[in-house]
Amino acid sequence: MNLNDLRAEIVAADAKAAFDVLVSGFSSRADFSVHAHEKGFLNSVRIWRGDDFCFAAIPNDEWVLAYIRKPELRLGRLSFEAVVAQFPDARLNKSGEITLRIRDAATAERWLSMVLTQA
Repeated sequence: MNLNDLRAEIVAADAKAAFDVLVSGFSSRADFSVHAHEKGFLNSVRIWRGDDFCFAAIPNDEWVLAYIRKPELRLGRLSFEAVVAQFPDARLNKSGEITLRIRDAATAERWLSMVLTQA
């Protein structure tokens, strides 16, 4: 499993572009490492800062599900209230992580900008 395999799981061209923005944006930063991860039927991109698994992106046919994970939220730089103010469709999952279905490159760029500004 590699990043190209994950990208191939996406059907919609706009969602592929969103995936590219997220992978490229995190990969371009020296403080993050980006890895494809395969676990059963749930394949994902895991974004690490050092030993902390801070962000994730899960490809879907029509969107990329972006996660802000607990290790990142514990830093206190991002809150659900601040995220939902910019992205009203953002959700807090049962694990206390913030998720957003990203369907296009423009939304991915806005999400990435918000996240990296606070990172």
